[in-house]
Amino acid sequence: MLNEELDMTLECAVKIRKHLVRLLDGRSDEALESKLQYVNSLIMEADSMQYEVMAVA
Repeated sequence: MLNEELDMTLECAVKIRKHLVRLLDGRSDEALESKLQYVNSLIMEADSMQYEVMAVA
């Protein structure tokens, strides 16, 4: 169950990341860049948690 939730979180975060990258294309926007950094950290955290879950299983 937790692994499925992590998969969904990663999938959503990657979609949001792609959207933010498109919005930032050719622009300089500190607020969007900050959100992109936050989303990147969420992706890394969820990815790390997914590896931990797979290691325990």
